[in-house]
Amino acid sequence: MQQPISQEKNRAQFAGELTQEIVKHAEKNDLPFSVRGFADALLAATPWESLPAPGVESSRMLTSLQQAFQEAQSSSQPLAGVIVLSDGRSTEAHDPATLDRVAIRALASRTPIHGIAIGGTSPQPDIELLCASTSQTAFPAQPLSIGFHLRSQAMAPQRCEVILSDESGKEISRTTLDVSADKTVSGTINATAPTASSRWMLHTAVVPQETRSINNHSALQIRVINAKTRVFIAEGSPYWDSKFLAQLLRQQKHMDVKSLHRLSDERYFRVDSNDLQETDEEKSDLIFPTTVEEFAKYDLIVFGKNIDSFLDDERANALRQYVRDHGGAILFARGKATSREIPAMEPLDPVTWATGINSEFRFTPTRDGQAAGLFGNALPAPESPLWAKLPPLKDGHQVGMLKPFSRVLAEGSPLVSNAASAKFPLLVLRRYGQGVTAVVNADGLWKWDFFPEARELGNSYEEFWTQLIQWMASYSEFLPGHDYSLRVPATQGSLAETVSVSISYRGSEKNPAPKLEITHPDGSSQTLKPAALADPSGRPLWRASFTPEASGLWKLTLRDEQTTSPAPSVLYHVPAPPKESDDLTPDPIFLENLALATGGKVIQPEHLSDFLAQNLTSQSPTSQESGAVWLSTWNHVAIALIIAFLLSVEWLLRRRQGLA
Repeated sequence: MQQPISQEKNRAQFAGELTQEIVKHAEKNDLPFSVRGFADALLAATPWESLPAPGVESSRMLTSLQQAFQEAQSSSQPLAGVIVLSDGRSTEAHDPATLDRVAIRALASRTPIHGIAIGGTSPQPDIELLCASTSQTAFPAQPLSIGFHLRSQAMAPQRCEVILSDESGKEISRTTLDVSADKTVSGTINATAPTASSRWMLHTAVVPQETRSINNHSALQIRVINAKTRVFIAEGSPYWDSKFLAQLLRQQKHMDVKSLHRLSDERYFRVDSNDLQETDEEKSDLIFPTTVEEFAKYDLIVFGKNIDSFLDDERANALRQYVRDHGGAILFARGKATSREIPAMEPLDPVTWATGINSEFRFTPTRDGQAAGLFGNALPAPESPLWAKLPPLKDGHQVGMLKPFSRVLAEGSPLVSNAASAKFPLLVLRRYGQGVTAVVNADGLWKWDFFPEARELGNSYEEFWTQLIQWMASYSEFLPGHDYSLRVPATQGSLAETVSVSISYRGSEKNPAPKLEITHPDGSSQTLKPAALADPSGRPLWRASFTPEASGLWKLTLRDEQTTSPAPSVLYHVPAPPKESDDLTPDPIFLENLALATGGKVIQPEHLSDFLAQNLTSQSPTSQESGAVWLSTWNHVAIALIIAFLLSVEWLLRRRQGLA
């Protein structure tokens, strides 16, 4: 409330003038009233001129209103109405459930809550820093590119220095970015992944003119995968795309790759990361998995075109169980993978296929792809000029329908614009059970690595495939090499807010016994035994919960002495409670919602006099001439005759039965 609204006064002084007007009107009309301030709770009644000076660090509006209703109920003095003078900001979350409770009490007692919004609607000078993604997965010592956004509001052009630091505050890297007035710009900062999962922080210095400092920093979690990603590639129609991709993945030191290529009906060609000797095989059975357990040895399976010869009903059903029940991941790297319909494979396709596309098209990332954390973080943002400069692709298919839970991460944009051409889904991802499937609906990505003009733009081909595969493996419920999954609803929460933890298992141990270790921000720890849950599929599931009682970084680690699988861990951040001075921007919309929910009105300061004249008036007490009148009917003659008749009938019936 100390924020100026003009050169002469601040919000508190303006609110004091309005309060004085309300008090004078109430006294003139002999109306009972009280003036109450609120901070962390409702303050005691006091003369309006004796209200505490602004400067408190807490402003809990809904809590204070609940307290006012409780006091009125306990004193048997119902409130005729409440007028709230505020900028609408609160240091407690505007929880809809709490607002509903306040509204119910107000409506039940017929006490409307009116609001007067204090503060101008002009934007306040501010620089906001946001991470492009709150979580990023990487291998130890892997080069990282951390994306971020800088937004300027009501500020002159600024040159901002963005600093990346670790949990201890030690600087990792820094970069400089120019921000124009009232614009949002995106940037990246380069770093090297740590050896263990960590929480990093991006921050920029507060400019002297800024009114907010709480949004000058943003956190992200770096999830480090120490185990290699196990990849299996199957290709039925070898072409440049499959050759380049298999060769690229075998070169990655963080990947263990086995590949199988069909040369003819009777001959197959295989090559592995551990054995770069090429081997001809006469049967695919020698290497292609058959059972769920064999598929589960891989974190990701990549399919090319025409893989029909590899699949029978047994393998197709095993593949479906591998994804649904064991958190597997399948990438259809060259569009439609089969030339015939295989019922067991149908749930694994993120789309239903339609006609082919003959013309060439551009790869265009979508906003959903950016929101999912693939573009704008691991890969360039959708607005990056890089995508328009890359060589066009071909051999895509129109999509008949997106299946449930599918997300379009990139679209194909035809080079020729006509009535028959339209954008179509090019990169589609779908969650299925505990796992995930994705399709790249195109051929020709090898051009991004082969053509000289593409190489001049950077190593786009390698970046695309390695980042997509790594992102897909981490998007699944289980991280590569892990038999346990550990999930929380979000990576950040609030004090005293219970956190639910979900645990799944896909290993071979018959009696898994996980324990959840919770490390507090002060370094102390506690161990919980999760509760086992029955699941119709027979998969082992557990649930646990904890309530953070201190702000800071909480670390959750799952341990099981019976398994050698890596122990998954999650970092959970609980920020310190907000202060009154953290956000000085007025929020009149909240006051409007509060008033509408309770039958009240939003009062414009210039219309306060009219409102008081119409609503704050004394009413003469009403009296009732007579109360309830007792009108008996049993002593009427007709009623008496009916009763006598019924008794006579009963006597006759009893006599006939020998009972009288």
